[in-house]
Amino acid sequence: MQKLRSSFLDFSIADLNFLANIGIMLPYVLILFKYQQTHSVNYLVGMIVFYVARAASVFTTKRLNLKSSVYLLMCLWLGIVGSVIYGVTSNLIWLIIGGLCLGYTSANIWPYFLTIKLHLTTSTDFKLKRLYWLIFGVLGLLFVVDFIFDLKYRLAFILLAVLFILALPAGRLLNQFSLAFYDEHAQAKRHPLKFWRIAIFIIFFIAMGLLTLLRKISLTIALPYVLGIVVLAIVLLNIELAADWKAMPANKLRIVNRGFLISIVLLFNSFFAYFILGKAGMYIVFALYLLGFEGGRPLYMALAHKVEAVAKNYARAGLIVGHLLALTTIPALYAIGLLLIALYVGFENPAINMSVYTDDENDPDLAIINKYRFSTYGGLLCQLCFFGLLVTVSALNHLKLMSFFNPTTTALKATYLHGLAWPMIALSLLVSLFTIYGQQYFKPSHSAA
Repeated sequence: MQKLRSSFLDFSIADLNFLANIGIMLPYVLILFKYQQTHSVNYLVGMIVFYVARAASVFTTKRLNLKSSVYLLMCLWLGIVGSVIYGVTSNLIWLIIGGLCLGYTSANIWPYFLTIKLHLTTSTDFKLKRLYWLIFGVLGLLFVVDFIFDLKYRLAFILLAVLFILALPAGRLLNQFSLAFYDEHAQAKRHPLKFWRIAIFIIFFIAMGLLTLLRKISLTIALPYVLGIVVLAIVLLNIELAADWKAMPANKLRIVNRGFLISIVLLFNSFFAYFILGKAGMYIVFALYLLGFEGGRPLYMALAHKVEAVAKNYARAGLIVGHLLALTTIPALYAIGLLLIALYVGFENPAINMSVYTDDENDPDLAIINKYRFSTYGGLLCQLCFFGLLVTVSALNHLKLMSFFNPTTTALKATYLHGLAWPMIALSLLVSLFTIYGQQYFKPSHSAA
């Protein structure tokens, strides 16, 4: 019996790790597939609610004086509720509630899981077994059954709810294991929310919801009004960024740049790749990103013979070269450019995690959440700049916005290359160069890691 219980806990922890890793994208993909299958307005609204809730949740979390281990359990329960709703009903009100639940979980399950994992690895001998990654693959295959037998994704959502349920014992176990950590580390005092920040937050995410709606359907709105919404959103985002600037003493620029780079590769280029790499472009970009994200640090550390400073220089050089190659229309060079950008993100990510977590000026229970908050700032800034350019290019060339997101021909390659790709990649390069060489100007008050 004891052996059976131990095996189940191993499975539960593996399940939790699986959900933490894929939770940011799997619910969104399932809702997107459901909408594409039904073309129902209800699922369109649910998808937009999910998207905006996912972006908003990382800013609203940690406002209660709760431990990260408790928030992790909240993510699991909200994941259960949201998944069950999408598995059993198509009612608009319920889909909105489910979208809010899944959006919060999608945004926060990984940072809270990583926070608890770091708490345990720094204070205990807690480690994840290699077997867990094999279990991830087996669990992932369960969703293929839904696709093969055309079960309308109902089974996929029910299976997702079951996975959240099976992860609850692991969540409770990690909560118990982390008690010793919390006994030794006093939680930082939470600052109450100010009314003006709540107002800005609401206005900003209403604007993001409207822009997301424009991106999902063919809707014509006068160019000045759309650009006005984009500019307003950028201004509000920067006000929010300035208000949060002191939340993390160091690494802010690196983290904002991380979010910007991820959006450049996964959001912009996953669509633009069609014009360079053809119909398989989106899948190739996803593969390149995963390869770079997982292999960036091992590759550069191996090339530098495990000398951190040398590896960092290699990664930065690769980042700059990657941007230049991504400006080309030569498929092989373009793909290598995106890979080099992804390799830099993969190299930086573990270093940023440990740097923010171990910084004496950071509350370790808030460090990873603050990291994702600043990363989300960078990602949203990239999205707003991209959408502003897309609206302008589409209006000047009398094109529908959906022509970029659902292309059927490469005839518009030159238009999007000159009007979108070159400005966006040039902007990304400038942000990266400022991050690399501008940090020295921020060192007098706060030392950067």
